[in-house]
Formats: sequence, C-alpha cells, structure tokens
Amino acid sequence: MNHSQVKEIVEKSIHDSSNYNFLVTYADGTKERKRMFISTDGYVCEFKKRSRTRGRCIGFEELWRTVEPITKDTDKVTICKRNTKNIIKYLTASGLWPDILENMMKLQQLNDEDLEYLCKCEYDEHNTFMQEHGIEHISPDMYYSLLSKRGIITINWGGAYNDWIKRGWLNALNEKRKYSMRWTVSYDNSVEYNPEGERAWYSEEYRGCGNGHYYLLLDEKHAAFREDD
Repeated sequence: MNHSQVKEIVEKSIHDSSNYNFLVTYADGTKERKRMFISTDGYVCEFKKRSRTRGRCIGFEELWRTVEPITKDTDKVTICKRNTKNIIKYLTASGLWPDILENMMKLQQLNDEDLEYLCKCEYDEHNTFMQEHGIEHISPDMYYSLLSKRGIITINWGGAYNDWIKRGWLNALNEKRKYSMRWTVSYDNSVEYNPEGERAWYSEEYRGCGNGHYYLLLDEKHAAFREDD
C-alpha cells in the first residue's frame, strides 16, 4: 500500500464513525493493531501509547498489505476466533466431545466475513447458514457466547477444600466410568461425565432455584458456554 491509500482509509474511518483503531496486515501475513490519526500537515500518524493527543508519522506503508478499521464486529470476530482456537486446543488434549471438536474445526475454517454475518443474523438465518456449511451442535446462543469472554470460563471447583471432587472427576475420565457430583460455592454447582460419546457437563445454578448457566466441560479447568435456563 502507499501513503495515499492508507490516508484515505484512516480519514474515512475517522470521518464516518470517529474510529481511530485499525488492524494492519503486513506483507508477511503478521497483524498489528494501531491507533492512527491524520496530522494537521496531512500525514498519517500513530498515537503514542497511552496518549490521545501525541504521536509520530507512519512510515513504510509499502510493507503493509491491508489496513482495516476495527469495529465492534471486528473485535467480536477476533474474540470468536480466539475462543474457537482454545476450545479446539482443550478438547484435543482432553479427548472430550469429539463431535463438538469436529464442528469447531469447521467453524475455524470460516472467513471473517462469514463470522461477522453470524454476529448479526437472526436465529433462523444462523441455523440455515450452519446447515449449508455442514456445521452441527453450535447453536445461536453458543455462537454468540464465543463472541465474548463468557464463551470460555474457569470452573469453580470450590478451592482446595473441594479438590477431591476434581480428583474424582479426573479419575472417572481416566477410567471411562460415569461420574456426577454437586457442591455449593456462590452457585449450586455440578459436574457430570458420561464416557459414552466422551461427554461432560458443568452447571452453575442459582441457589435452590434449579435454573442458571450450563456449560460443556472442556477439561479439568475450562468449560464452554452452552445455554442459560
């Protein structure tokens, strides 16, 4: 890219949406986030760290392949890709949910445009898209959770006092036998494991209510959001 091309993109983003955040892709494929503005002399500049008023002129634009404004949807896509990658990593290591793993790998193959579409589409459109792309078991609610930090949580085993629960679950996983246990921390918590299909669940229900948040166990530390009830 040349300076004029970069300047046009930055000026338009600032003028249309007051957005100063951009994702730069270099010729070698690496990416970097930059906060950029146009100086009073008409040059593209990058803000200094932790500054909203001072910066330096940008050089070497010829080494840039693309410059894209970072919008809310762009951020969501980035989070989704990170969550999907981590779910694949955890499931590959634990051996749990092979059917979910297979479909997360298919989701990982979608391009950014498709992922942005899924951010905005209605439930029926989501289901149609997934069906057309051969992706199963990823509901609209589960996909929307992947767009936020809520997509993957850390399991609250209740500290060292309840370490025996986690050990019991790990032993059941290694021995391929059913296991379930309930305990209370801030929620009524529960875990369950079924070796048939290598399936495991984690829940956090409001105390004495029977409703709450439900997750798929990924390993002994992490769980992926499934649904609220």
